[in-house]
Amino acid sequence: MATVVRPRPPRQHDCGTASETSAQPVPVRHEYGNRQDTKSSTVTKRKRQPNSDVARAYKKIRSDSPSTGRSVCPLLRVVQQYGLLLSIVLNLSPEDLLALALSAKALHEAIAPRLRSLQNLLERMPCPGRGIQIRERRHQISGNPDSCLGTQYVVCASTSTSQSVETRPCVQCRVNTCDECRIHCVYQSIYEAPVEEDELPNFSGFVMLDAPEVPILSPNHLNAHGAPWQDPSQQKVAPYHDSGFIDLPFDEQEYGPPECVESILSVDLGEDSLALSVPSNVSSPSPVLRAFHNTALQRRRWFCRDCLPQQAITRKRNGAQDDSCHCTLQSRFLDRWLCLRCYEKEEDAIANRFPANKTSCGCGCRFGRAMCTWCWGEIRGPDGQ
Repeated sequence: MATVVRPRPPRQHDCGTASETSAQPVPVRHEYGNRQDTKSSTVTKRKRQPNSDVARAYKKIRSDSPSTGRSVCPLLRVVQQYGLLLSIVLNLSPEDLLALALSAKALHEAIAPRLRSLQNLLERMPCPGRGIQIRERRHQISGNPDSCLGTQYVVCASTSTSQSVETRPCVQCRVNTCDECRIHCVYQSIYEAPVEEDELPNFSGFVMLDAPEVPILSPNHLNAHGAPWQDPSQQKVAPYHDSGFIDLPFDEQEYGPPECVESILSVDLGEDSLALSVPSNVSSPSPVLRAFHNTALQRRRWFCRDCLPQQAITRKRNGAQDDSCHCTLQSRFLDRWLCLRCYEKEEDAIANRFPANKTSCGCGCRFGRAMCTWCWGEIRGPDGQ
């Protein structure tokens, strides 16, 4: 016989009216064996917020604790003391100092917190000898049998043991640069001792950074009054840079008379020209002056009114009384203590930025003026025609 299961009728609650029932929440009871757990659906848990003051104090304790705090690099402690940093810098090159400063942010802040701090360190470092390396790459000793068969001496201040070589910071990069590593108009570096007692010693060197070797005559070679030149190769006397007379390069086939170096350096390149101060039987420019003349022409650029560079406009706005160029080789290269590396950068910057047109502006306009890229004055002399 089949069993019939009847549905159980709903349980009646004595909870008042329907309105009263809906007004009061009914607790939900869950039975788990003999234990009853009553949870109210209307109550939410509150998450405890940590005390911010306590958290900050805890972090400070951990950072100050030697056992849990991060240890300071010993090298950083050394460079933070200026006396120890200076003793390290005196034995480094500028490249080494830069590599050390860029190795970590903390080291960079300790070594060069300001630009002037870095410049001060560079001015105290020994000369890195870059100029000697550049001269070895650019200069070429002549193989002519008539050339000076003497001793070449090129000694940087950082390697010289007996001769006191003057050292100053470069006006551009501020790196300490000795007199042998800076730019010279006439660099005398070769000495040949006399064969006979009644002969004079021979000297030679180079003009600017040109490759050909040129003879350099002392005043005694031209019967001029003055103390005889000594042997600079023994490092007891300084070389005779930018002095004396220069003669034809040893490998030159044309003729030209010797020229006084002091007179060459004082020529006003804005009003005069080195190509005109030659006798009628000598080509213009003279082979003796050709390297100087080429250096003077490399500064010349033509500009029309619309293409005039900002440097020339700024010169006028600053109230320059004369807009003409009056540059000399002396003022450009010898009055400024310029290292050879910065000299090459300046020459390359002029050559790459402004086209070297001879008689017209870079835009093609033929109505313009010849400007000097050294002082941004107008070249009114023969070189500007």
